[in-house]
Amino acid sequence: MQTEESPSSNYLELSRLMETGEPVCITFETGHEIRREVGCEIEKNIEGKVKKKVDDTGDEKFPGKSCLLFCELIQEARMGKEFLVSGQSCSPGDYVLGLSEKNPAAYYLNSGRYKDSQAAENAALSLPRLKKRFCFIRVEPLSLNKGIFDVLILFLKPEKAMRIVQASAYSEGKRAVLDTIGAASICGDCTVLAYRQGMSLSFGCKGSRKHSGYEDFEVPLGLSQKKAAEIEKALSKLPETKE
Repeated sequence: MQTEESPSSNYLELSRLMETGEPVCITFETGHEIRREVGCEIEKNIEGKVKKKVDDTGDEKFPGKSCLLFCELIQEARMGKEFLVSGQSCSPGDYVLGLSEKNPAAYYLNSGRYKDSQAAENAALSLPRLKKRFCFIRVEPLSLNKGIFDVLILFLKPEKAMRIVQASAYSEGKRAVLDTIGAASICGDCTVLAYRQGMSLSFGCKGSRKHSGYEDFEVPLGLSQKKAAEIEKALSKLPETKE
């Protein structure tokens, strides 16, 4: 539940654009955030895995890889759940999020979405990839966020997405550029591109629409925190779509 004192109250205009669920915050954490929250000592072993040693038991534990796909985690968080994971279960998603170096060209070719191996290779090489160093991915509804996130993802009807595009153009009148390929839409378009460019609108992809189940009439859109603050401020100044 949102309150006026919660950080989510800073994004009330954005929140109103979603008709079902909440905007979802994605935060790429280094481990220091975990230490502050649970009073644990974070240690990195020689294999590069991050473990936390719980002071009262001495047991070593760490957030594990989720059995859900990244896009499924986003949908679950949209409806109120929160997650802290060290990985997810989509191989192209691992590549896009920088969790794997395995190029998904063969996967794409076998899916039948591309004419031949060269087209599949071109598609895989065109995917945006996250360059940020991190240990865990926090996925949570906006109402549970503590005020800091890397990307905010919304699922919108076209008219509501239009208002975000209009709000983006409010200050300088610049056009929004659509950059998508119908693949890796939630992890690539709405997360990595949004983190890199500030805003990214997508039409979704076969995987996210099939597995996470957002509606056919919804389009996903990602915003960096800086861009979200800019959009929030501009939305209240725009004329209504219908008088």
